[in-house]
Amino acid sequence: MIQKTMLAVMLLFLSACSANVEDCLQDKSCGPTIQVVSHDEALPMDPYDPFWDAGPVAVKVELGPQMITNPKWPNPSTREVTVRAVKNSDGMAIMLEWDDPTRDSNFDHSALYVDRAAVMFPVTTDKDAPSITMGEPGKPVNIWQWKAIGGERGQPGVRDNPNSKVSYQTIEDLNAEGYSTLTDQNQQDIKGGAVWKDNKWRLVLNRSLTNDNANDVQFKQSVLMAIAVWNGSNKELNGQKGIAGWLLLKLS
Repeated sequence: MIQKTMLAVMLLFLSACSANVEDCLQDKSCGPTIQVVSHDEALPMDPYDPFWDAGPVAVKVELGPQMITNPKWPNPSTREVTVRAVKNSDGMAIMLEWDDPTRDSNFDHSALYVDRAAVMFPVTTDKDAPSITMGEPGKPVNIWQWKAIGGERGQPGVRDNPNSKVSYQTIEDLNAEGYSTLTDQNQQDIKGGAVWKDNKWRLVLNRSLTNDNANDVQFKQSVLMAIAVWNGSNKELNGQKGIAGWLLLKLS
């Protein structure tokens, strides 16, 4: 009996260890795939660096309404975001691009309704993903959130040409285990910045592939990623946003 019990435990352990997050493509619980390209040089931080248009594959991702939890938002104004991703031996950079005819920051409108975007990852690699509503108890998520608003962690944006405006931004490294549980990390590891030009935003978010922060996603293999975009001029805030469910961020 003891031997059978030990065998069952070993099989369960091996099964858990062999769980591959990429299996979500077969059971259609994630998609599309964002292929992370490898780069030998420093990762570009400028959203308009020529590399972004010549290197990574641009994947168009549909954003849908947030109809899971209150306040529900059936008609988000941003319906599509283009995603690119690149890594080198040290770090990962993700670029989001979306159309937005208005630049909404705390310099133009109320600080409450500003343009925002976020990417979200499960903290631990598991075949069974946490709830898309910002995780669930026991299944935390790591959220990188950008806001077109200055603040304690505000960073000056990239100055481009006279047709673009300098953007003062806040980028936050966050965790959650369910809706309304968003918490700010003591250790802030995300860098980045955005430029609004030609009626669109381009945002770059950058972090090391791995670190010693147990609250952060670790890019040792392919991971799941979700996306959210808020349009300040459409009075979008909190759950009022356009969302894309779990995508596969594929590391080759």
